[in-house]
Amino acid sequence: MPDNVDPTLLQQVLFYLIGPGAGVVTFALMERFAPDGWSSEIKRYASLALAAILAMGAFAASVGLTYLPQPETVQAWCEALFAVAGLAIGLSQGIHGRARLRNRA
Repeated sequence: MPDNVDPTLLQQVLFYLIGPGAGVVTFALMERFAPDGWSSEIKRYASLALAAILAMGAFAASVGLTYLPQPETVQAWCEALFAVAGLAIGLSQGIHGRARLRNRA
């Protein structure tokens, strides 16, 4: 981001969702809205998918709003979305481990 641009609230929220925010939001949503009948394994896979979808959606919105430069090729798009999804999934697992698993120790 250029130094002379004052980031808007929307831009900050989108950048947060691209990074750790997708995992934090996913954890909060799953804690509050996951059906009681879901096993822990189903919740885990749903959380992984939701975190990846949130992060990729925030990335696409950031590109569409020109907060980030557009990847120039299909390969660049795939690599960028894969990296964003991987980051979101990894961070969501770290958040889960920190928030839930420490209570079991």
